[in-house]
Amino acid sequence: MARFVYRALSATGDVVKGEVEGPDAASVIDRLHAQALLPIEATEKPTQSPGFTLRLGSSRSLPGRELALFSQQLARLLKAGLPLDRALEILATLARDRRVGQAVRRVLERVRDGASLAEAMAAQERAFPPAYVSMVRAGEAGGALQGVLARVADFLVRSEAIRQKVVSALIYPAILTVVAAGSVALVLIVVLPQFQPLFEEAGARLPTSTRIVMAAGDIVRGYWWTILLGLAMTILLWQRLMRQPAIATRRDRIVLRLPIMRELVSKFEIGRFSRTLGVLLANGVPAPRALALCGATVGNRAIADAIEDVATRFKEGEGLSEPLARTGRFPSLSTQLIRIGEETGRLEEMLEEVAEIYDQEVQRALERLLALLVPGITISMGVLIATIIASVLTAMISINDLAV
Repeated sequence: MARFVYRALSATGDVVKGEVEGPDAASVIDRLHAQALLPIEATEKPTQSPGFTLRLGSSRSLPGRELALFSQQLARLLKAGLPLDRALEILATLARDRRVGQAVRRVLERVRDGASLAEAMAAQERAFPPAYVSMVRAGEAGGALQGVLARVADFLVRSEAIRQKVVSALIYPAILTVVAAGSVALVLIVVLPQFQPLFEEAGARLPTSTRIVMAAGDIVRGYWWTILLGLAMTILLWQRLMRQPAIATRRDRIVLRLPIMRELVSKFEIGRFSRTLGVLLANGVPAPRALALCGATVGNRAIADAIEDVATRFKEGEGLSEPLARTGRFPSLSTQLIRIGEETGRLEEMLEEVAEIYDQEVQRALERLLALLVPGITISMGVLIATIIASVLTAMISINDLAV
């Protein structure tokens, strides 16, 4: 029996944390459901074993684009007047992704057994995130499931678009880094050995820079497998450490102190928080529960902890904007707009406005990051290769001087 660490929501919207034993995550989630808790996260607690495990792929919720497509198609089928079970049957047949098809078929089975759509989705915790299930539950309770699904689909499409912009913006620097590192390795492994016999025949003492470069080439050629193994072990160790909440939270706090990353990460997370909270509130999810769910969808643990604290203070009657401002994680502009929304009764609209503003800010921050990152990588690799070439030329000139 493994031990699992979980976070869940109670019926009052409180975040409940604890540990429980179980054979697997699915059984732990079922047990939480039986206790009238809505699971947010259930992960196996790392043991003290020295071994490592590598996760190939994620077993968490469905990809955002697939979930958005499923929501759009289900909303259209319901609008056309099809019964829920028939609509789900059609979507299970049309699913392009095997994982999506399996999840929809399991939902269909539970719906035909008498469960509501939200209950059926909640049973598939690894396919449908808690925030999504809460919005569906609110739509069913209000008799507006088709409208809620359409709105959620739009929300998912826009969120996925922002995420894709971030990923796309980082592809070019990543390719540039790999090519530059490959160029340096090529010089050290292929080019330098061509000059080694010449230096050995000369018998002269080589300059210090040349000896350092030649030694680096020897290390790369002779111990490349050790270097690769070391990199693999470092990645595995990093993954293992990041599964520990305390270390992951410390990492996220450090990220929020870095000059450029602080701006990019905080604006991205604030935009996602605002859009998620706005959609949850617009779909009838109670505010305390909506805040707790938003904390679960935020990727940076330091900001998520701040949101959980805000949820607690909100239930104590302090409102939303003041607790957000006191966390120090939310810029003045966002808290001012939220305050205006609270005072005018247009909170959902103001949250959407905050999300739009910070989505644009993320785009500008990415452009500034690329403006610094790409030239920085190019210059650094250019200087490194130039240093290697200069050390070889210096050695050749010194040999020629001795010959003369």
